[in-house]
Amino acid sequence: MKVTFYQLEMYFCLYFVLGMLSSKGCSCANHLLEQIVTFAGGNVILPCSLKIPDNGDMPTVEWSKEGLKPNVVFLYRNGFETFEMKNPAFEFRTSLFMREVKNGNVSLRISNVRISDEGIYQCLIIQRNGTREAKEMQLVVGMSASV
Repeated sequence: MKVTFYQLEMYFCLYFVLGMLSSKGCSCANHLLEQIVTFAGGNVILPCSLKIPDNGDMPTVEWSKEGLKPNVVFLYRNGFETFEMKNPAFEFRTSLFMREVKNGNVSLRISNVRISDEGIYQCLIIQRNGTREAKEMQLVVGMSASV
């Protein structure tokens, strides 16, 4: 069976609406979060940026997913990715745009997106002086129809 792009889009919209209607225990605060929508199997970018301090010190950037144990999906510290706290489910699937970090772009790229990746993500920026800034967003993952 061949599926057109229009049909694929309709399936996704239906999946999304049914998912929203059938969700249980959903708080109203979640609806205020920025939503990023993608399909399973593809790649997605979760946006986040920071202001580089005048002294040029790069802050720590921690990307985490709510409800995950351990909850870290990417950790950038001292100019490098660190792996000791990273959840194994995201191993080899998350990265920053390293050439863009010096410009303040710390957006997270997730490759080979899985249905289980759906949820609330947080970009936490920790400056060397201890100040913290966080941004949350919700990733919505749809099933891709086989063509």
